Amino acid sequence: MSSFCKIFTALTILFLLITTSGTAQQFDQVMSSEALRPFWNVYGFGASSFTLLNNSQLASDISSTQSNPAFLTNIKRPKASISGLNISAKNMSTLEDVGKEYSASSDVFGIDYIGFAYPVPVYQGSFVLAATFSPAVYFYSSVYSKGYTGATYYDENDDPHVLNTDLEYDSQESGTINVFRLAGATEFMKNFNVGMSLNLYSGERSYESSETGTPDTDGNMAFNALVYTEDIKPSYSGFNVDFGLCYQSDKYKAGLRISTPLSLSVHEVSEVAADYFYDDVDTIYVDSYDFEYKSRYPLEIAPNFAIKIANISLGLDLIFHKWQKIEVDLLEEQSDVNRDLYWNLKNTTDIGASLAIPFGKSISTRLAYRLVESPYADVADDEAYYQVIGAGIETILNKSVIVGCSYQRGFGNLSNFYPYFETTTYQKYTENRLALSVAVLF
Repeated sequence: MSSFCKIFTALTILFLLITTSGTAQQFDQVMSSEALRPFWNVYGFGASSFTLLNNSQLASDISSTQSNPAFLTNIKRPKASISGLNISAKNMSTLEDVGKEYSASSDVFGIDYIGFAYPVPVYQGSFVLAATFSPAVYFYSSVYSKGYTGATYYDENDDPHVLNTDLEYDSQESGTINVFRLAGATEFMKNFNVGMSLNLYSGERSYESSETGTPDTDGNMAFNALVYTEDIKPSYSGFNVDFGLCYQSDKYKAGLRISTPLSLSVHEVSEVAADYFYDDVDTIYVDSYDFEYKSRYPLEIAPNFAIKIANISLGLDLIFHKWQKIEVDLLEEQSDVNRDLYWNLKNTTDIGASLAIPFGKSISTRLAYRLVESPYADVADDEAYYQVIGAGIETILNKSVIVGCSYQRGFGNLSNFYPYFETTTYQKYTENRLALSVAVLF
């Protein structure tokens, strides 16, 4: 590649980075609390990285558990890849952190990654183009809890009444947000690589919940039982840019990924209903809303470092999330919808460590651990940290077909607040992810 082409490529990438990052500083867009859900993913091992589709040891690349477009330069032959995934999640829930513990589970099957990379012939160095498709976020959950607790009700004079109540809660969630990436990387100078990825997001989510309360009435309440239901169906579309730098030699590697804030358009169609039962009378109050607004995912800065000792690679990954203050002022005429939508999320840092061990020239293994910090820890009764462990193995057949398998397990504690009954469920969750991948080199 000529010097002019290298300089032009670097300046183009730098210009796009500066302009998109500059725009990202104006974080005055609104978002609802439900729209926040896709922006924070506990499970931090990317499909193309941890299922070993980047073929770290087989391509003489030092290990990393995060994606970085600059790593594409390690691909020396055209390659097509596909990965399938099974997610099995389980929630153990208690009401008000006391009483009986109830179990609920969910399973998801699907394609987790499709990609194609093509090394473009150049005069010297390397230049690689790639296109990939993968889910950025999975929505899947099933939570069930019930018990006898003190719940707060309000009478016609808006006076509170705390009554012992048989309370039951059930929720189901499904959907994905997918991302299509167009990426390129070049060896700007010996051992120094730069890359950029343009990312297009789209997807939807379905969230349904029901809360049933049967209070020991004191004569002041105008109902014997109450069923409160939510049916929320947001859809998402958006765009952002990843910029990557990487220096690597046979023994050392240092990389940096900067992801500009993801600007998302959210279309939220929802229905909230309260069904009152009093003797033989059944009265339903329904509040439906349909609105569109903008929101942003935080700026991410993700450095990684690795060293190879003999044939073993040790890696350290960091991901800094620059969360911003989120204020919802779009819904001034929707007081019920706008309730509890003001957050001041704290900035967070994910910490990951990896160990890659090859066996001969055709088998590679990887172990990894990630500690994920919750941005909600200061504003909700959530655990401050969540943990993920994982292992993967791959082998190459006939120097052209690469078969891989990986396993991840996430675990931690969550809480779920009932907005109507002012009651909370506490959940202990575990999630298992099993992925199978195949890559073909041409």
